[in-house]
Amino acid sequence: MTPFMLRVAEIVGSDLDPDELPAPATRPSIGYAVNEGTDRQIAIRSLTEQLICEANSVLDAADDHLSLEDEVGGAELAFTIHYRGRGARVSTRYLGGAAYGQIVGEGVPSHEPRELVGPEAVPDLIVLLLLESGVARHPHSA
Repeated sequence: MTPFMLRVAEIVGSDLDPDELPAPATRPSIGYAVNEGTDRQIAIRSLTEQLICEANSVLDAADDHLSLEDEVGGAELAFTIHYRGRGARVSTRYLGGAAYGQIVGEGVPSHEPRELVGPEAVPDLIVLLLLESGVARHPHSA
């Protein structure tokens, strides 16, 4: 099992204090060159897909699986991670020749536009979504 799979397995069925919930590393959104912003979005999206697959291999029932929905249109690339009726949306918007990242979801401050610091913040984002949504109570037994 990968380190992330072990992390998900540890939290399955655990009762964590709300103060112990992970906080994905974010920062105020800043403008990047379009190619750099696009590269960041693709790196974050690619890792997210990998980690969702790893988490789903640990979660027992299909209805307890995370899902990933891509959105492409207009001047934006985006995806949303879904779990038990909750979600976290990661996007890159293209405005005035620059790219701006943004994360929107429960547990993420929303008083100003924020972005993930990078792909290294994705594991905590997924774990936060699992924990806030009442992670599955039984690990995969296969």
